[in-house]
Amino acid sequence: MQTTQRARYAERIERAIALLERRARAGEPPALADLAAAAALSDYHFHRIFRVMTGETVGAAVTRVRLGGSLPVLDKGVTAAAGHSGYATAQAYARALKAAAGTTATNLRDDRNRRDEVAAAFAQPAISTSEPAPPLTITITSFAPLRLAALRNVGDYTELNGAYTRLYELLMEQIAPEEITGIYGIPHDDPREVAGKDCRYDCAFATASPLAPISGITTIDLPGGLALFMSHAGDYDLIEASADALYAEAVAADIPVSAAPLLIHALDDPDEVAAADLRATVYLPLQA
Repeated sequence: MQTTQRARYAERIERAIALLERRARAGEPPALADLAAAAALSDYHFHRIFRVMTGETVGAAVTRVRLGGSLPVLDKGVTAAAGHSGYATAQAYARALKAAAGTTATNLRDDRNRRDEVAAAFAQPAISTSEPAPPLTITITSFAPLRLAALRNVGDYTELNGAYTRLYELLMEQIAPEEITGIYGIPHDDPREVAGKDCRYDCAFATASPLAPISGITTIDLPGGLALFMSHAGDYDLIEASADALYAEAVAADIPVSAAPLLIHALDDPDEVAAADLRATVYLPLQA
């Protein structure tokens, strides 16, 4: 019987989970890049496909498995358990354990029955109690090759306006405002998994005419092709929910994604339109 794409995704995620559990038992929690490599996925796609397949974030899974693997070591003391689970200090470990288990490390050390209950809970992902999102319209489209003038921003995604303003000012040294034909964004990190200060994002404009080289601006040539796409309505800071919907659809419909990151086409300028009324089209490139 032919293996489905969903089964292939499941196999990849299972390899990552096996690595996580094996390393956690050995007291050597793997880096997120190691988990993505085990799943043969880019860091960017791995975060999102992991969430679709397991129902929890990669960060939550790492914390859960690290803390679960530390519980048997509590008999040797909180400091020993902290070192085994990869926490730098006993205090950091104790805070993380209390936040996840609702009780202190000392109580779990002394109460074996309660420790067994927590260990059983840590053995499974936390169950989401949020209401399901309303149905969204997601379709497959073919988009044409696109050339973009881009400025890489490293920092919180909620503060991208400054980078777009800087990019606009640099472009205005060569072209008129009406020659900007589209506003685009290419996120390279998931802000729910990567610290805000480290998130990479290409702020980009499409222009009607070629540009001479400008210091700090790179040219991105997108080859075009097939993509899952959907319309996002509302605050651009909340666009991750639309991204999740696209990945869920790709898995459910047995569609392989390409290695390329998401492409966001902003249809409104947030400086001119209220956040609640903003519109964007979100593309998830697919394998040819």
